[in-house]
Amino acid sequence: MNKELQNIINQYAEQDLSLESMVVSSFVINNSLTVQTGLLAEYYLEDIPIIGIESIEDVINVFELAIPKAERTKNGAVYTPKYIRDYIVERVVATGNRELQRCLVIDIACGCGAFLYTLANYLYINCGLSYREALQHLYGVDVSALSVNRCKILLSLAALQNGEILNDDDFKIFQGNSLSFDFVSMDGVAENGGFDIVVGNPPYVRAKHIDNESKALLPNWKVAKTGNADLYLPFFEIAYGILREDGVIGYITLNSFFKSVNARQLRSYFRENNATLEIVDFGNQLVFGKTLAYTCISLIHKQGNGGINYTKGILNSHGFVERPMLFTYISYESLDDHKGWHLNNADVLLNIRKIEGAGKSLGEMFQIKNGIATLANDVYIFRPIRSDESYYYLELNGMEFPIEKGICRDIIKPNILHSEEEIPDIIEKVIFPYDKDNRVIAEAVFMSKYPKAYKYLTLNKIKLSKRDKGEKTYEAWYAFGRSQATNDRGLKLLFPYMTDHPHFVYTDNENMLIYCGYAIFGDNQDDLLVLKRILESSVFDYYMQHTAKPYATGYYSYAKNYVKGFGIPKLNEQQRAVLLSLQDSNDINSYVENLYGASVSL
Repeated sequence: MNKELQNIINQYAEQDLSLESMVVSSFVINNSLTVQTGLLAEYYLEDIPIIGIESIEDVINVFELAIPKAERTKNGAVYTPKYIRDYIVERVVATGNRELQRCLVIDIACGCGAFLYTLANYLYINCGLSYREALQHLYGVDVSALSVNRCKILLSLAALQNGEILNDDDFKIFQGNSLSFDFVSMDGVAENGGFDIVVGNPPYVRAKHIDNESKALLPNWKVAKTGNADLYLPFFEIAYGILREDGVIGYITLNSFFKSVNARQLRSYFRENNATLEIVDFGNQLVFGKTLAYTCISLIHKQGNGGINYTKGILNSHGFVERPMLFTYISYESLDDHKGWHLNNADVLLNIRKIEGAGKSLGEMFQIKNGIATLANDVYIFRPIRSDESYYYLELNGMEFPIEKGICRDIIKPNILHSEEEIPDIIEKVIFPYDKDNRVIAEAVFMSKYPKAYKYLTLNKIKLSKRDKGEKTYEAWYAFGRSQATNDRGLKLLFPYMTDHPHFVYTDNENMLIYCGYAIFGDNQDDLLVLKRILESSVFDYYMQHTAKPYATGYYSYAKNYVKGFGIPKLNEQQRAVLLSLQDSNDINSYVENLYGASVSL
């Protein structure tokens, strides 16, 4: 979309009637159409600026982009590319048990109507129905009244292009929150035994951004009763509940439900209902342009053998690279709802089973811990500008503060650490208000023994009081925001929260704390150095690329939940000695691959 058009959208986005009139009038004039009656008549104006809107896809783009920012954050509206909509509609029609012209179809988060348009157009072209007739089979619900109105405008423009005039009573599209909407009472639904097809792009709203109304409704749904469920998760359960016994769901959603902790209940829900899923996984490919949302297409049937048919969808600028796609069947029995689903092709799944079954898991053999959480790192953590016999000196806002050495501990940030050689340059100090038994130092003792540090923290008392939005009472006002990891000591391997390739840094500084990262603790140096060779190998890299949560630019999450399942083979002394003696990375990779019996060429 050109810059001029984007500027116009930005100018009129908050002015409903102005933007809608501009869209309607531009489309009508650019296509040499006439509007005299019907729903569109109130929006058509002859004396309004005309912009370059010529196709229905232009209209969809403008309406989606013009959703006010506050509403977009609240409702999670995202433009769905045409090739995605076409694919989903083709698949639900091909795999459904009834002819589309006999079906009742709904989008329960219809937004501005892109999916409903795709369906109406399919019924018009392939089934010979007029748009008015098609709309008797199509239902829509959206929480936004603005989007519902624009949905009707979009469908009216599509109909007008084909010589039809639509009125408001031609639509079965309603404003409402699908988390509480009574779908069964909609005209003809109960008599039909539910909907034949549910399609759409459920709202992309993370748990922390869900509005209070929707948040209060989430516990009504089994898949969102516990944890901090993202808003899209209950839309699976809603759709499944309103579906006929022979119906099908066609969704494009986040793929986080494969592995996220918050989606455990959804994974169990699919298993308990023996749902049959067909998944096209896009991994870290950005289906929605610059929007960093990792997505998949899910077709879900109540009937069938249950389990999951899985494939990876490969895209270019024009859509799918490979059609038809080859699917791998994965039974529920081979998946772990609690730990997360490992979905992949047959060869990869075999390798993962070999790797995880090679011995005890990493989580069983070693302690994996995250770092301290002060909730005010800029107050507690510092890099001394100088030191003397008694004090480290920190600089804050142009002022210099002496801090007693006796209350300071070494600390490091694994997220920025790549090698042992870097440690001296990035190690920092943390003011550590705890005694040798990991108890918060009594305030009277703190004041008398470490007066300089106490004075410095006192100057930051107001800032510290605002941690946790000021709603939590701490053991002492100067205590860390969380008590985690304050007692962690020992030899360790340090590693980041996320990375594009594995790197683990050994340190024998047993008293050094960490923040923003993880550490694997071990009893002796050799055990950790052997482990380091294994974890920096192609086998571990392969495992993480196929089991961990992906991020942009080839990065993967190295959270404890993803690394702890990696299998560690039991090695004899000779094998340990060989691993420690190898220096070339190719030799290490080859040796480790042989240990696991896995072919993991990346």
